[in-house]
Amino acid sequence: MTTLRAGISGSGKQALAAVVQVRSHESCDIVAAHDPDPAARAHFRRTTGIGVVVPTFEELLATGIDFVILAGPCGVRREQVQLAAEQGVHVLLHAPMAIDLAAAKAMVTTCEQAQVKLGVAAWGQADPVLEQVRRMIASDWLGGPVCVQGIWAEDDLLTNPPQAGDWRLSPTLAGSEPLLQLASHHVHLAAWLLGRSALQVTAQSVRGFLPLPSDGTVATALLRGNVLCTFAASHLARVRVFAIHGTDGGVRLAGDRLWLQGQREFRGEVFDYLTPGHERIFTRDELAPALAARAPEFELHGRFARWLDDRDDFPCPGEQAVLDMQVLDAFARAARSGRMEQV
Repeated sequence: MTTLRAGISGSGKQALAAVVQVRSHESCDIVAAHDPDPAARAHFRRTTGIGVVVPTFEELLATGIDFVILAGPCGVRREQVQLAAEQGVHVLLHAPMAIDLAAAKAMVTTCEQAQVKLGVAAWGQADPVLEQVRRMIASDWLGGPVCVQGIWAEDDLLTNPPQAGDWRLSPTLAGSEPLLQLASHHVHLAAWLLGRSALQVTAQSVRGFLPLPSDGTVATALLRGNVLCTFAASHLARVRVFAIHGTDGGVRLAGDRLWLQGQREFRGEVFDYLTPGHERIFTRDELAPALAARAPEFELHGRFARWLDDRDDFPCPGEQAVLDMQVLDAFARAARSGRMEQV
């Protein structure tokens, strides 16, 4: 088996986590990194042990990598994807994919024309628990899907106010909507789990605590098949909840707990649900041995590497990511207009 060489642009929390994740398997290895900030480069080098940490994106591409992971600001990715595609380097984007729908479409078109692959790594799609939940939903375990709820809130900007010039405060680099910055993960997740597209949306935003266009947003979406969704995102709290309910059961993830109730028995590789109609609660500690055994198989950087070698599929290729970005674009329009918007 070939171990592909990956480079990563960005040196923040996502980039540091990616280095740990790829070391759980041999499908790929992060061998080089890029960040324009000298202090950030030095910290990344000390923390990861990776010796090649360069100041420009062009230097990163010149290291001979097979694919590049973009984990830095969304606002610079369109140009980075163009440069990578010109060099024949495949691209894996950490969600959120892009600053807006136009940039997302342009990146996918660029990669198609250069015949390189583009994918998006979104939270949850690497989770063996949610991979099993996806199979359970497909087997009619919870009946017909009825409603989806996602809440994603992170209070880093509130509890540790950023200094002037921090890129996270720039709409042109980070985006202007919490739904893009945070809840894009849940939008990707809902589409992956249900396989249904959104038809129309509404949204409302609030502001006042942070130097941002919006502190928080809540949005609704109507999916094909009359599935109702609510997505909430906020910079003022810390919570992560995702749930899907159907006509005969449901599943809810909150913190380290998984709540389940379904209409039939299901035996899986991570957990078994044995008593139809009864509530069952698992903690991640209970599932730890199964999760540890399965995690390398679903780790997204490795899965992307195997996709490049035609040895695996990938849950969010560029074409699907653009469809999900259309939903996020409609949310942004609805938040501005105060009206229902078509996707």
